[in-house]
Amino acid sequence: MADISQSVCLNHPDTPAVTRCAACGKPICEQCIVESNGSRFCSEQCAENAAKSYDRVTAMAAGKARAEKRSSLRAVIIVIILAAIAAAAYYYYTNNKKDVDRLVRKAEQKVNQKIQKAGKDAKDVKDDIKDNVPGSSKYKRDREKMVQ
Repeated sequence: MADISQSVCLNHPDTPAVTRCAACGKPICEQCIVESNGSRFCSEQCAENAAKSYDRVTAMAAGKARAEKRSSLRAVIIVIILAAIAAAAYYYYTNNKKDVDRLVRKAEQKVNQKIQKAGKDAKDVKDDIKDNVPGSSKYKRDREKMVQ
């Protein structure tokens, strides 16, 4: 903004301005100053608008602080729950180690069997494709027999 000493009051054009309104920035003279909450305004309306804005900003800041507190509390609760689950799992495992190890081995065997079966299935499919691809002699023979 321009230097205030070069400005004149907008309400009194023949009077030099001494400050600017804290809300709207309008240059004002000593006669027009309305003081409120330690700030200088050009009118009661600007002072009221500034007070309302301050109240809204304060309310928003308080709401943000509450939301951050809830978020932190939620994170702490999740960590506590995960720690309790891990402790329960460790307790169960230490008291039932043989059963758990047996179940893990059984699951591992099932997975390995499925992997082997999938490998065989893939090989069978590959062989079928190889036999039925145009250009192979078996394919040509089959097609030639159909034509004759």
